[in-house]
Amino acid sequence: MAVVRYGNAAAAQCIWPYRWSAVCSSWWPYILVLCTLTLPLRVVARSSDAFGGYPTVFSIDEEDGMLETSELIRKYGYPVEQYEITTADGYILTLTRIPPMRTKSDHSLPVLLVHGLFASSADFLIIGPNNSLAYLLADQGHDVWLADLRGNRYCRRHTHLSSDSREFWDYTWHEIGYYDLPATIDHVLSVTGARRLHYIGYSQGTTVFFVLASTRPEYNAKIARMYALSPAVYVQQVRSPIFRWLAENGPAVKCFLDAVGMWQVLPHNPVQYALQRTLCPARIARPVCVHLIEQMVGPNPNGTDRLAQHIMAGHNPSGASSKQLLHFAQLNRCGRFQQFAYERTDQNLAHYGREQPPAYNLSAVTAPVALFYALNDWMVGPANVVRLAAELPNVVSLTEVQDPHFNHLDFVAAKRVRALVYDSILEQLRDL
Repeated sequence: MAVVRYGNAAAAQCIWPYRWSAVCSSWWPYILVLCTLTLPLRVVARSSDAFGGYPTVFSIDEEDGMLETSELIRKYGYPVEQYEITTADGYILTLTRIPPMRTKSDHSLPVLLVHGLFASSADFLIIGPNNSLAYLLADQGHDVWLADLRGNRYCRRHTHLSSDSREFWDYTWHEIGYYDLPATIDHVLSVTGARRLHYIGYSQGTTVFFVLASTRPEYNAKIARMYALSPAVYVQQVRSPIFRWLAENGPAVKCFLDAVGMWQVLPHNPVQYALQRTLCPARIARPVCVHLIEQMVGPNPNGTDRLAQHIMAGHNPSGASSKQLLHFAQLNRCGRFQQFAYERTDQNLAHYGREQPPAYNLSAVTAPVALFYALNDWMVGPANVVRLAAELPNVVSLTEVQDPHFNHLDFVAAKRVRALVYDSILEQLRDL
């Protein structure tokens, strides 16, 4: 392993109710798919004058949207290390560390941060020092580790598969939880010599944790506490019209993407940045890009920092497998937290020994869990999180964010996310 160091529903719905051959014969979903795939695009210009005069509450600048994770950390004066790890099924992942800056830290356990769908480790860095969670943890002497998961811009390699092949992208978030997280956790514990770590996940970063803890329950003993920000486990009460359409038309979307050879969705591409001037000029306070994002995550115009949104556009979308999207769509239709449902019952029989995919056993998740949810989260509604809390055996806290406008994206980018969410996590870590 190389290291580079730098200095300072109804049960019937749980099997897809559509035959993919049937939806593939219809032309109308293709047009809708093409429109939908362009909606979440968040793009940023490379020219600094596009950001001139942006008011911001953060200590950030336009260059941050053009830097990689390690460059961001180094820019703001923090030490950084990067590791390569290989999963049991051959994916090569990047793992970034902000080592403790104090010679002797009061915090003995490392902290692992895990990003959401279409995102990267930059989720925990983009709003800069004194606000982003990774920097706040480092400032308090924690040993901070930032995961990147298969398929994003930093994890597009495999021991023998090409990232251009269909086989490379033949996974859902189940494999991320089952393979990526064990490899990541074991590496962190090996390097640090710790026996346990703290886990902080956002959105899909929580989904994969609950896959891990339920399918490989021995890993519960390696988790001191899990902090779940907008846990995406049950996703029925969804207010986002874009996600609702994707859930309703999931088979057609997947069929179309397969037909045109798009096994990955929304990969990171610098060419996107050039569209910013045309689609979302800086002179417009709330351009079309912002409105489209709000249709995914929920509106919160007064809680959003314009410059932070542009910087995020330089990092996200960062790529994912089309099967990840379909798996989330299945959860919405089915109402269960279950493994991936294949098109035909014989495929489910071959994979699971049963016609219907098995549900994840949340009662096996014995690690202590702190849950955070928002009232204006259009992706993971409060009722979904309350249901999850009722099914977990070791919930230590269930926290509603005290801002009725706080949305899904605000967990990593809101103006007041430190006061509303992060300070609570930091306090809990101090008390452990």
